[in-house]
Formats: sequence, C-alpha cells, structure tokens
Amino acid sequence: MPDFFYSAEEILREKPANSIGENREKLKKIFHIPQNMDVCLKEFKASDFDVMLAYIDGLVDSEKLSEAVIKPLIELKEDVSPDDRIGFLKTHVLYAPQTSAAESFGDISREMLSGICVLFADNCDQALFIDLRRFPHRPVNRTNNESVVLGSQEGFVENIRMNISLIRKNIRSADLVTEIMDIGSKNRTKAAIMYIDGTADMEIVNEAKRRLKAISDETLMGTGQIQQLIEDHPMSILPQILQTERPDRAAAGLYEGQFAILTDNSPYALLGPSTIFHFIHASDDSFMRWQYGMFVRLIRILGIVLSLMLPGMYIALTQFHSHLIPMNLISSISEARANVPFSILGEILFMEFSFHLINEAGTRIPSQIGSALGIVGALILGQAAVTANIASPILIIIVAITGLGNFVIPSYSLSIGIQISRLLILFAGAAFGLYGIVIALFLMSVSVCALRSFGAPYASPIAPKRPGKGNVIFRMPFGFQRKGAFFEKRKEENSI
Repeated sequence: MPDFFYSAEEILREKPANSIGENREKLKKIFHIPQNMDVCLKEFKASDFDVMLAYIDGLVDSEKLSEAVIKPLIELKEDVSPDDRIGFLKTHVLYAPQTSAAESFGDISREMLSGICVLFADNCDQALFIDLRRFPHRPVNRTNNESVVLGSQEGFVENIRMNISLIRKNIRSADLVTEIMDIGSKNRTKAAIMYIDGTADMEIVNEAKRRLKAISDETLMGTGQIQQLIEDHPMSILPQILQTERPDRAAAGLYEGQFAILTDNSPYALLGPSTIFHFIHASDDSFMRWQYGMFVRLIRILGIVLSLMLPGMYIALTQFHSHLIPMNLISSISEARANVPFSILGEILFMEFSFHLINEAGTRIPSQIGSALGIVGALILGQAAVTANIASPILIIIVAITGLGNFVIPSYSLSIGIQISRLLILFAGAAFGLYGIVIALFLMSVSVCALRSFGAPYASPIAPKRPGKGNVIFRMPFGFQRKGAFFEKRKEENSI
C-alpha cells in the first residue's frame, strides 16, 4: 500500500488509479478519514473482482443503493474484462437511471459532496458516478414573505430540483431551457439559469451566465450573496435583481423575457433584468379584475409615496414653510409640541428609530412572545411617549402612516431601500426645506434613470420610453396589453 506524502490538493488533480487500495487511501486523505465518520467506503466482491462504493451517509438513498447497485453487483456471475468493467457495469448490471464516468478526484470529491455515489472497480482506472441522491427537504408550503389573496399558494423550497419542477409545472413549453452549472471556488454551489428560448434576449442571458461563472468566492450560501456579486451597481441603494419565492411570479417573468436563477439550498429565485416597476407589482395583481387590480396598485403607489415623502414634508413645512399650512392645523401642531423638549428633527429621528426597532424585533422575536411586542410598541412607545411629552401626537400619526406605507411594498429589498431614501429626504428637508426635497428627488430620479439591470434601463419602459405591456403603473385589461414586455421588443427592434 503506497504512502502519500503530498497534499489533498495535489490528489484532486489526479485521475482514478487501477488499484482499489490506492483509490481508498486517496479518498481517506481527501475526506480526513477516519476522523470524518459520515464518509462511507464499502468494499465487496462482484464476480471475480473487487469493487468499492464511496458516498456520504445521509445524502444517498440507502434503499435505492441496495436494490439498484449492491444487490446486482453481488449477484453478478459473469467474467468481465478489466478493460471494460465500468462500461459493462453501467450498461448491463446497474439499475440506476443516471450514471456517468469520473475524470479526476476533484470531480469525485465534488460529486460526493453533492450526494453522488462513486463506484470503483479493481484493475480498472475508471470510476462511475451513480445518482441516488436523497436530500432532506421540507415539502412545498405557502409563501412566507409574498402572501397573496388570489393566485397560487405554492412557494419555492431549498431543493433546486424541486424548484425547477415547480417552474416547469407553470410553463409547459419545450422552449423553456434550464442550464445547470457549479459556481464558486471552494464550496461549489449548484445553480440553474432558466429562460424561454425565442423570448429572452440571448445577449442578456449570456451576460448573466458569464457573471455567474466569474464568481470566485470560496463560499456561497444562497441567492442573496449571488445577487450582490452579479448586479450592475453594487453600491446602489435600490436592488436591481428581483428576488421572489413564488414559482408563478418566476414563470410570469420568464414569459416576459426575463431569466431566472435558482441555487441549491435557497427557497428564492432571482429574476433579471428587472426594472423599478417589477418591484412594486404584486403577484395577485393579474389574478384580479383589472378595475380591482388598478385600484389596489394605486393604493400601493400612494403608500410608497407617503412612506418616502411624509416625514421630510412635515419637517420642511413646519420649519421653513409654515405659511403653507392652514392656521388651524399649524395652531394644533404648535400646541401639541409646546412641551416637547426636542427639535422636530430629533423627535422624528427618535420615533423613526423606535419604529424600526419594533419592526426588526418583530422579525427576530420568537412567535410565542410576539404579543408582548405589540403591547410594548402600542403602550410604551405610543401612549407613554405622548404622555411624557417626548413626542407629539401628530408625529405618532405621521410615523404610523409612514410605516404602513412601507409595508405595502411587495419587495422586502425595495422597502429597505425606501427607508434609507426616506432618511435622505428627511435630512434634505430639515436643512433646506422644500427646496432641499426637490433637489433630493431630482438627484434620486437621475440616479434611478442611470441604473442598469444587465444592461436594461432600470426606469424602462417609462424613462427611456420603450414598447411594453399595458401593465406598468396602471393595470389595464388584458386586451390592451401587448404579448411581450420591452425586453423582447428591444431585441426585435435591434434585429431589424
């Protein structure tokens, strides 16, 4: 039995040897055996030669392994030439549906870590991958963050194969293409990019694949990290790739010419290219009658505007432009703030911080004591703050309306971006009044129009004007909506 004086990194570049003993020692070196006790190396005899199975316990279906691999090998009685043992076992003995040849120990270790079983045969310098994976995963349940009144109630899970199946259940088309790749350097993560051939712009899809393959981070834990590594403007406050946990929304995006990125161990899909309008649309808008959908969307847009503007407008009007406020209202505001010891800016920042604190605590707190948080927020930070003259009643109302307006945003990422932008407008209003707010809004509008999502303008199809569906701001009847979105139309125009 040979001794190995070189590192595991050098072994990963080698091809399988024709000796089971040598292959066994190399696997022990790679996987730190015997310290690592969940890596199984099973050796037994098939006909007149020895074979070895290598896999990780818990990632392989033991029943299928026994019935499809071990039992046929033990019952094998034929004499098999060493030159064609792996090929003969693959085509005439094993019952596993998916098998392929191994090229190197690097491939072997990577596939074993993803749940693949590897078969070695004595006097044969080849190895065989056998796909008998069985990952523990939760069943398909309701979505947690994108709840809807109408429409599908299914959500993605942490299994990439099941997520692909959920999208294919919504899109039964032979043109739906799924390309699977491994990304990352050390902890290789399996990712899939899906698009509809003939609908998606292939220049955009190829750019997305290039960015995925260029990811060199050692560890990737999900779509959240990938989103930050492939977006056009990482320093921007606003997200440029839509993240969804709904298969029906991912399917709708694919029909519009977008692509979807799925990764293993993540219950979300990334949709791109995305515009600012994709983030304010909800999944059930299309399932309502157009009058209802338009009304709900207008309420949502009004809530976003109030969330972004209300605190800044309040401080600008009360400090710099009180002549624009009716006399009765300005008298009520002055009386309410008569005993408050803080400035208006300090008062707003205190209540904003308190509201964000309650919001974050509600996200992290265990559900068993969630009712206590409501008592703390309503009594202590609401009634008690007014009674103690820490905050005025009208400011409590403004902060509450602002928070409610932020909650109507369907995208959690965009809601965080709106919160940060609200602070910028608040400081602009506190420093320069309405003039500062106008300048801040102008600069924000310019930055939004300058953003790109995989080369597509972020404010399209409004700025710049592009052909698109009648479903951007207003929800029009389906008869007035065009077949494709501006992504597809742009491709057609360029090809003329």
